[in-house]
Amino acid sequence: MVSKKDISRALAQKLNMVCLEGAVLLCLPLCGVAQVLKFDSVRNVIIANNPELKMYQNQAKAFDAMAEGAMAWDAPQVGAGFFMTPYNPMLWKPQTMVVDGMSTPSPGMGNIMIQAKQMIPNRSRLKANQNYQQAMSSVENESKNAAANNLMFQAKTAYLETQMIDRKLKVLEDAKHTLEVIIQLGEKKLAYNQENLSSIYKAKSQAALLEKDKWMMEGERKQKLYRLNGLMNRSKYELFAVDTSITIKDYEQQELDTIALAYNRSDLLVIDQNIKVAMLKRKVEQAKSRPDFGIEYGHMFAFGNNANLFNLMGMMSIPIAPWSSKMYKSSVKANWFEVEAMQNEKEAMLTESITMLQGMKSELTSAKYQLKLYKEMILPTLTKTYDVAMLAYENNTGELFMALDARMNLQMAQMQYWDTMLNLLKLQAEYEKQVQIF
Repeated sequence: MVSKKDISRALAQKLNMVCLEGAVLLCLPLCGVAQVLKFDSVRNVIIANNPELKMYQNQAKAFDAMAEGAMAWDAPQVGAGFFMTPYNPMLWKPQTMVVDGMSTPSPGMGNIMIQAKQMIPNRSRLKANQNYQQAMSSVENESKNAAANNLMFQAKTAYLETQMIDRKLKVLEDAKHTLEVIIQLGEKKLAYNQENLSSIYKAKSQAALLEKDKWMMEGERKQKLYRLNGLMNRSKYELFAVDTSITIKDYEQQELDTIALAYNRSDLLVIDQNIKVAMLKRKVEQAKSRPDFGIEYGHMFAFGNNANLFNLMGMMSIPIAPWSSKMYKSSVKANWFEVEAMQNEKEAMLTESITMLQGMKSELTSAKYQLKLYKEMILPTLTKTYDVAMLAYENNTGELFMALDARMNLQMAQMQYWDTMLNLLKLQAEYEKQVQIF
């Protein structure tokens, strides 16, 4: 037969194993005193230090730097060499020719030429290319804002989850305290045969489960803080405490302004900028139909002759030739379809966002109503049920398992309340992401 002492020892060993598993998961415990960071501070650090946002900044600077040189001409070309020179070197020297018995001197054949050439590009084509390069940086700037919006949503979600974990830990701490009181009272009654040993073990097992839940939540809390530190580009070990204040907004009562949404959302503005860039690229392609010009100068030193020569030539490209115009004409045609496709993409995204926002309004209303039920009806009723069960148990008119069940029901309702609160706050964060409020 198993003794009470053996059962107590086994229960203690089980509790120690649960605590040890939690200790392995949480090898880096939270500091007793931690810096409190409000979400505004977290947001500012992310905007200043996040490497993804810096990437977009540097890419925009790269396009600006390229635009500075877009008006540059091609480098001039210089050359030197022989011009109209025979292969036989003997002919390079002056010769004496005999014609009808008379000797006639003849200069050497061939020339040494130096040459310079400069192409003069069409200024309108250069200007169109410069405008195109400058517009590319605006795409990167709007992409940075869109990325910041997504990062803020991730940070806000992790921050809210940490806030709710802190509140759940407080629920578990209160539940642990009440269980300790119940166990002490039960052990006193057990000494007078007024209680069953099985009920005491049930209470102790619930205490062990509370400890397990506590360690799991603390581990989850650290993961959220690691995520926030990663977004802020800080060391993951630089842990902190979150602000306790919660703000509930009335977004479900606001009217949707689709025009403001189209002109405020960065991901939609990215499409607008891409359309602008595509239209500027079209102008670059159209400018290819305009000719480029060039000038070429050469100076020749004749062999065996003091009469130097030169040549001066002007050049002009003919891009409207049928065999050369097909490329830019097809590019212009393709550009029209690209612009239409991007406009369709924007319309689809805007329609989807409006639909999502309307659905979120309904969910926000539902979540607030659930919170009201918990706060005004469910939690007060369960609290009174628990108080009555505890009072009856203390006066020997109730059973321990009834008090334990009442305590468990109250704890579950409190945890569900904070789960519902988290769902509401996440809906608010998603709404703010859709309308880009950060």
